[in-house]
Amino acid sequence: LIPQQTETGKRRKNEIDIEREYSNACAARASLEGTDDAAAAYFDAKMVEEQKWIDTVQTMQESALAQEEFVVYYQPKYDPRTNELRGAEALIRWQSPEHGFISPGRFIPIFEKNGFITEIDHYMLQHVARDQRRWLEQGFRCVPVSVNVSRAHFIESDLAEQIRDLVDAEGTPHELIEIELTESAFFDDKKAMIRTILRLKEYGFAVSMDDFGSGYSSLNSLKDMPLDVLKLDAEFFRGEEAGTDRGEIVVSEAIKLAKNLHMRTVAEGVEVKEQVDFLASQGCDMIQGYYFAKPMPGAEYEGRMKASPQADAVQAEEAQQTAVL
Repeated sequence: LIPQQTETGKRRKNEIDIEREYSNACAARASLEGTDDAAAAYFDAKMVEEQKWIDTVQTMQESALAQEEFVVYYQPKYDPRTNELRGAEALIRWQSPEHGFISPGRFIPIFEKNGFITEIDHYMLQHVARDQRRWLEQGFRCVPVSVNVSRAHFIESDLAEQIRDLVDAEGTPHELIEIELTESAFFDDKKAMIRTILRLKEYGFAVSMDDFGSGYSSLNSLKDMPLDVLKLDAEFFRGEEAGTDRGEIVVSEAIKLAKNLHMRTVAEGVEVKEQVDFLASQGCDMIQGYYFAKPMPGAEYEGRMKASPQADAVQAEEAQQTAVL
């Protein structure tokens, strides 16, 4: 038997408009795209507006990329014990001349469905590598920046080589780029995933699992994956269990698990000092969240690099060496 997707367009009482009903049915059907098991969808007026937005995004995407309307923001990661800048995550923003600021949630899912997300992956890697090289040339003490690579992109057999070539073209040291995968990506072809991760590590890139704990994590898969960094999802620090004894036990055990597997840990979505103090006491390596900083443009991130205790120590050491000479 071949599963069929069925779409139904509602019509108003005593009114029949064939063209409109057909359009509504098409909108309902479009809502099923990308789903594996949905058999039917019922029309809702919101579907028409959503389909219009999807069409608008897809019409704009190529020109937006060419005109560099996509902007890289950086969210710093700090050592919870020393407040030292230890890393950052690169996040995409869309500044459209026509529509203004467009949040990632309004376009990333569309790109994931239509395949344009791989172009975005390349764009982000190229721009982050370029920024890192420029900052090095300007004398900044750079820290690794993680770049998310889409699930669809990561199954490509030559992904490691694509990333290596993109970064090499910008002249950026590989250790300054970290490749980040969402937890859901690890449920694909595990053997192929391991091969790609090992090649990335061979080329000098660190690899991290993002959003750990947001889905149905397989501890067995985690055991087999040669990862460098485990990022604890923000959900660990929200909701009723956050801050309770039970919640803290789960976070503590996740940090211990990562350490036993020789992985560094990053806690995402941390917003209050009590969370910072607890994570520091449990040996969490880095914290990323509004407590320290929101995502910011590159120019503002430069200021964070200058203000870091690590940067102060380096500047003092350089001044001392100059005085001796």
